[in-house]
Amino acid sequence: MSSDPGIEDSAAQAWSIDLPDAGSTRSTYINEARWSEDGSRLFVSRTVDPRAWPLLDAARPDIGALMVVAGILAIVICVARMFRRPRTAGRSYCRRCNHDLNAVHGERPSALRCPECGLSLDGRGVVRGFGRGLRLARVGIPALVTVACGVAIFRTSVAPPQPRRLNSAWPVAVQAVSPNWPWWRRSTIDEPEQLKLRIDVIRVDAGGLRLESSAILAGSAPDWVARADGTAVAWAEDSPDTGWVPRVAWFDTVGGRGGSVDLAPAQTGFPAICGWSPDDREIVALVQFTGSTYSTRDDGTAIVDTAVMAIDPETGTVRTVGHGRGRATGTGGPPAAWQIGPTIAALGTDPHARAVTLAAEHEQHSSAQSTAGGLALRELTVIGDSGVQVIPLAGEWVEASWGLHRAWITTDGRLGVEFTAYPNTNPKLQRGPQRFIDLTSGAVSDPPLSTTAAYPATSRTNGPSPDGSRHVRIEVDWSAPDTVSRIGVVVTPAPPPHPSLRTSPATR
Repeated sequence: MSSDPGIEDSAAQAWSIDLPDAGSTRSTYINEARWSEDGSRLFVSRTVDPRAWPLLDAARPDIGALMVVAGILAIVICVARMFRRPRTAGRSYCRRCNHDLNAVHGERPSALRCPECGLSLDGRGVVRGFGRGLRLARVGIPALVTVACGVAIFRTSVAPPQPRRLNSAWPVAVQAVSPNWPWWRRSTIDEPEQLKLRIDVIRVDAGGLRLESSAILAGSAPDWVARADGTAVAWAEDSPDTGWVPRVAWFDTVGGRGGSVDLAPAQTGFPAICGWSPDDREIVALVQFTGSTYSTRDDGTAIVDTAVMAIDPETGTVRTVGHGRGRATGTGGPPAAWQIGPTIAALGTDPHARAVTLAAEHEQHSSAQSTAGGLALRELTVIGDSGVQVIPLAGEWVEASWGLHRAWITTDGRLGVEFTAYPNTNPKLQRGPQRFIDLTSGAVSDPPLSTTAAYPATSRTNGPSPDGSRHVRIEVDWSAPDTVSRIGVVVTPAPPPHPSLRTSPATR
């Protein structure tokens, strides 16, 4: 954690701050710069390799293998020398030819040179003889320690065994038996990067910018949500690092502390982060449970059991609010081949809508000019005290969206949904498109024009604050191709809105 204040440019009324560890940034250097809902904090996420020595760490399997070979070779050479150059404890020998220099046991040689090879016997020319056990121990013990360390390094850096696949053809079969062939390496110099997502939390107040905390998230681009005041961030994990256990993790941006909790057993479902409860005390997440058999709708799509869960980050307790319905497309087989679609959930305070789930489906629309991808909204599930109500949607299509970012229930009884936009159509410093769905009729509407929309972004480095009063700009300096030397965050006053743009209060 750092508390270095940002630099204020009084003439331009702008603040700036440089992010730490810019050199570790990889891939698309800035994934996102996002304001908290109250505008008090900025979250800058970027893909990094957090290791101090990436190439050295990537070569761990090779280093371990070399240590094993070196240790075994040292033992073999020591044993060979013991038999080729035998020595008796307490006697003196020529270092070069191993000639016994003692006329009498225990006396040092009186000659100045070896009578066999002529080596000078002053200084290091004379070596003292030791028994075979001591000679072997002097080399064998360090060599065995080296072998043990090499085995440990190798075993901790290789991929786990994979089952054989008899129906695969070469070279697929080779890769199935030998993951990351050759060397069975999980991390190699051929793939030297282990990418993670880093989030830097910047406090924005009257005094300028201050780096409040930082966190490293598993995976290169996990979806995450922040509390309205920016004091906590939560995300879902489901990867080999967790053993494919559906998990929700979080960290406190003020104190820098974090935690995690498992939602279900390993390989039983896919987790998704959805947002925060109406009082911002609980994290809202869901798990879409997998299985070989699903109930199907009339259109042939599968009904996926979806558990809506609330997690208290203070205590780590998990409660299941209810079960909604996800959506999967494909075939029941055999073999089964289902593709689970995006689903998101939100919590409410109304007894008739304790929780709501929205199921969507990836869809492409073609025209004479182009083919655009997006999400089609398919089904709404309202979970209340009296039961579960399923509301089919008319397939409202949200263009240029590939995921569901967060959801909430508004005070007027609608489900608000923010989508994740394709990077090439919506700058990452802008929020994705939003829709509002009536929980009774299922009618879908666009949000009102907000102050944020009054300042449209013109590049990847423009992002207005929630109230539209400030913009954030990201500055990146490169010391070499693919090498970042500096990442600066600059906050400036927003320009006056264009007269043709109307503004109205944003809907939470």
